[in-house]
Formats: sequence, structure tokens, C-alpha cells
Amino acid sequence: MASKQEYNPEPILKTLSKRDEWTESVDACSLCPMPEWCDDRLLHELVFSMLLWESTMDNAVRAMQKIHEQFVDYNELRVALPSEIESLLGSRYQRGEDRSQRLYKALSMIFERNQCLTLKPLQVMNKRDAREFLESLDALPRFVISRILLLGLDAHALPLDAKIARALHKAKLIQSAKNPDTIAVSMERVIRANQTLETYTRLERWLISFENGS
Repeated sequence: MASKQEYNPEPILKTLSKRDEWTESVDACSLCPMPEWCDDRLLHELVFSMLLWESTMDNAVRAMQKIHEQFVDYNELRVALPSEIESLLGSRYQRGEDRSQRLYKALSMIFERNQCLTLKPLQVMNKRDAREFLESLDALPRFVISRILLLGLDAHALPLDAKIARALHKAKLIQSAKNPDTIAVSMERVIRANQTLETYTRLERWLISFENGS
């Protein structure tokens, strides 16, 4: 069992509060505005979050731009083979094969359940049902589910993947980077719902600064 000290959010929150520029939005619509053919903010967030999972913000933005250039819409992306998606991302993209297969499977499952490629029904669900729907898409990592819930549905969730956990550990803000999902759940329990969005936004911006050594 993890110690309380390992997941104590106070050192993290103290670090994240230091710079005002770390509040710049990190949702998909801000980083990669939806193309004219897309009116589904949640689906847009899902695709971008799958690109961001275990990768960098710059990589995810570039990959999203490639997708928008290559495909007519997300429905065309849905019918693309995982190998085609992987090729588009490039051989150096982190976890390219796994990421492409997960994205392909998730989009296919959404289409099968809704009879069309949309996440709009989640907008009228209560948050618990929306969470259960997303969690039933077993191709989605918890990080992606949490981003959709937090940034798209204003639900209480803290997106945290192994990349973020490793950076927090390297910065000596947590004692261990193991089990990032467990760390995220533990931190969700102690960070207030009305603080979660700012905390995550600052966390992603802090990560960029930390990786750049500034």
C-alpha cells in the first residue's frame, strides 16, 4: 500500500502555484482548434488525448495537425488501419503501435454503440454514467478518460500518466513513479473538485517547463 507521504499533493500544489503562465489552457480545442467539419468537442478531446498520452504536448499537436491534413474527418480516421495511423505518427512516436491500435479500437467501439461516431450523448448524461461509458471503452487509458471527463465534461478527475509521474518523481515531488493510475486516484481524493482543473492545467504546463529545464 502506498504511503500517505508518497501521494501527498502539497509539494506538488506548492510548486505549481509559483508561475501565472502555467494557467494557459491545455484542452484540445485550445491547442488544436476543431476543424470546420468537427462539431463534437468530446470526440476531438479523445483523439488529442490519445496522442498526448505518454507523449509530449508538441508531439501531440503535430500529430493532430497531420491527422487533420490526412483525413477528411474522424470517421475516415476510424476506418483507417492501425498500421496506417502508426505510419502517419512516425516510427519515433512513443508507443506508436499500441497507441494506434487503442485509438482504432476506441473509435470503432464508439461507432458500434452509438451507430455513429459521436460522444455528444455524454453531454446530457449525468457524470457518473458518462464516466461508466468511457471506462467501458477498454482501449482508453485512464489518462484519456480523465482528460475527457475533466476538460470536456467538467467532472472531477485528474489525468496523470507514467510520463507525468516520472517527472514528478525526478523533481522529488513524489517518492515513487510506479502505478500512475493509483497516484492519480489518491490525489483525486485529496484535491478539491474545484481545484482539479487548475491543478492539471498547471501540471501539464509545469511538465513542459521542467523538461525544458526552465
